[in-house]
Amino acid sequence: MLLAVGMAISLGAFGVSGKAEAATYAYVYISFPTWMGNCPGGGSVRAINGSVTGQNTPNSWNLNEWDMGDDLIYARVALKKPNKVSVGVWCGKAARSRPGILARAAHSVSNTITPTRANQTVWVGNRGVRYN
Repeated sequence: MLLAVGMAISLGAFGVSGKAEAATYAYVYISFPTWMGNCPGGGSVRAINGSVTGQNTPNSWNLNEWDMGDDLIYARVALKKPNKVSVGVWCGKAARSRPGILARAAHSVSNTITPTRANQTVWVGNRGVRYN
């Protein structure tokens, strides 16, 4: 009888307590396409500036200058955990737009992403977040 009670208590303790899950990290593609609400005034994203932060990844991607050329970044994130995306995107209508006019054409994008696997693409914009 005591053995059965001891086993029940022991099994109950295992059911209640769980081990802490350590975060797994990987790099993912984060895209800011026009179809997600970026560039409401026209054009397409030509540069990105800002940061991506997550659990124990305080600076997984962080730029003080513009990342020019496309609407995509490659950032280290905590998988299956919330990661904050806070960036400015600059929209241009011509492929050869001048960097000197960045400040007048930029707007902010802020969202939380929760990627699930390495090299996943996450689309972020004013219309929310989508995953492939």
